Amino acid sequence: MRELKLFDRTQPQTLQIGVLLLYLNAALAVLAVLFGGGLSIPVLLLDIVLPIGGAYGVANSRKLGYYAALLATGIPLLLLIYFALTVGISALFGAELLNVILTVVLFALFIHPHSRNYAKTWFH
Repeated sequence: MRELKLFDRTQPQTLQIGVLLLYLNAALAVLAVLFGGGLSIPVLLLDIVLPIGGAYGVANSRKLGYYAALLATGIPLLLLIYFALTVGISALFGAELLNVILTVVLFALFIHPHSRNYAKTWFH
């Protein structure tokens, strides 16, 4: 029987860092819900469930987990692009700049050629 794990050290560094950052983002979202904002279905799905499911799936070499990780990183990036186009790019260069950088980096980790090739070859 196969052992299920939260983190796989045998995967490429791009996937390892992506998994850790997805877990961290989900943990920070849980803290934000507990201490700051209200819980809504989109926040629950996009900020907590999808990143945890994606990270866990990637750590266990599942294609569905990889696709969930792509969605968990791609949807916030698309929302940031939409925000930049509607409000203006200058609005992103305030306190949101770190959020923009981390969102782009997290998405880039999962679409990196090392990550894609590893997922294509080894994930089932």
